[in-house]
Order: sequence, then C-alpha cells, then structure tokens
Amino acid sequence: MDKLSEKSYQLVVRGNVKMLTMMDSFSTTGTYVLSHYGKNAFKPDLQEYVLEERDVKLTEYYDPNTYQLIEYVNKLAYIYSRQHICINSGGVIKGLLNMPEIKTKWDKLKKELMQTNPIAAFEIIRHKERELANPPELIENLENTHFMHLFLYAFNYTADGVVYEQKKEERDRMGIGFLIPVNQTYTSETTDNGYSIHVESSLDEKGKIDKQMISKVTGQKEFDMKHYTKASFNYDHTGVLQSAEMKVFEQINNDYKSDLYLNLESI
Repeated sequence: MDKLSEKSYQLVVRGNVKMLTMMDSFSTTGTYVLSHYGKNAFKPDLQEYVLEERDVKLTEYYDPNTYQLIEYVNKLAYIYSRQHICINSGGVIKGLLNMPEIKTKWDKLKKELMQTNPIAAFEIIRHKERELANPPELIENLENTHFMHLFLYAFNYTADGVVYEQKKEERDRMGIGFLIPVNQTYTSETTDNGYSIHVESSLDEKGKIDKQMISKVTGQKEFDMKHYTKASFNYDHTGVLQSAEMKVFEQINNDYKSDLYLNLESI
C-alpha cells in the first residue's frame, strides 16, 4: 500500500453550552495526520485514508467537572486514535479496515477501567461493547467526530459555480444523539490557491424530530427547536483540504442550547 499524500492539521474546538442550570465554556486543541492511499485494491470506487490523532488537549474550561469529563472522553476515544477507512465519492465512510487494532486497544482499556472502578465502569463497558459489535453504528459515530465531520462535509463538491440545495438529516452536535432535518445550501468560488466551498444550513421546520427520544434523554417536555450552521472549506488546486471553519448553533429550548466553533488549519 503506497502513500500518495500526507497532511497534518490542527483542530481548535470552542464551545458554549447551557444545560438546565449548568453553563460552561471550553476549548480544545488537537493535532491530526491524514494520509491518503488512493483506490482500495478490492473496491476501486472507494478511497483509502488513515487518520491519526496525535494529541488533544483541553486548553480552556470554566467548570472543573468539564476537565474531568473531557479527559475521560478522550481516554475512551484513544482506541480510535488511528482509523484506516474507506470513503466513497459522496463523502461517506464505507469501511473500517483496522478493527482488530481498535479491539486490542479496547481490551487493554477495559481492563484498566475494571481495575479502577468496576461498578462505575459497567455501563460504559456495556455501551462500548455494543458499539464495537455493530460496525454501521461505529462508522456513523466516527463520521460525527469533529475532524471527520469537517473533512467529509463538502467532500464531493468543487468550484463549478452552481448553487446546490438539499434536504438532509444530521446528527446533533450536542451529543444527545438525535437527527435534525435541515435545509442546506452549497456555494463555491475559485481562489488564487484553489477554491472554497461555503455552506449554510438551517432547521427544516417541516421535517420530523424524535422529540420522545430527546425527552427521554434530557427530561425536557417543552421544545423550541433551532439549528443553524455556517461553514467554509478551502481546498488547493488538487482538491486537498487546506483549512475549514464551522459555526453551529443548536437549541432544544431555552434551557438546552449550545454554540460550537470548529477551526481546522493545515500545519
């Protein structure tokens, strides 16, 4: 397997969250290396990539509980620090090729969790075991990580001067796990260094939302749903992503809402 290209990125994530009486702000910085290996040998319609997460640090937080929570999440996410994936022309992950490596990491982490606090770890282990046993669910979760969300968002668009509009369902960025029906508009422009894709996305008021699921997770009974995304993606002349930024506002009601800012730069 020959490597065609390698690109390093820095991803900064900033968030402002309100959940009931809790309000918090946080910022993380992560370093990633993305290698492209071209067409898959068995399915040439798929492109092979290897994503390596080198370092993720919590750089700013208000609530001390946030530090503990994000550190714990990063510890669980370590098993996915290297992902060997296949992506189709539509920007959808269609295969995860290093599952044995991921399961080996998980087995080691699971032992650590059981030795630290077996009672508290039971539900976490049960959930992770279920995820690893269900590759489609696992791949969907990987697609929704911050880096992959940016990398795949405008994967199949070029600067053709056409305005594209589409209806789509997207996973919420608050981490609750429900799907949001949105209307998306894609525009493009050429630049001196390549081209840029711009996207705006808003809530599709006519779409369906699983409010029963949201209520079960959050305990909320009243809803005032809102969603807005604005993003830009900058590519060089060969179509390699150079930088991206995205702003997302989501609201269930006045007690549950979040602002999320993602900034990706090549380094």
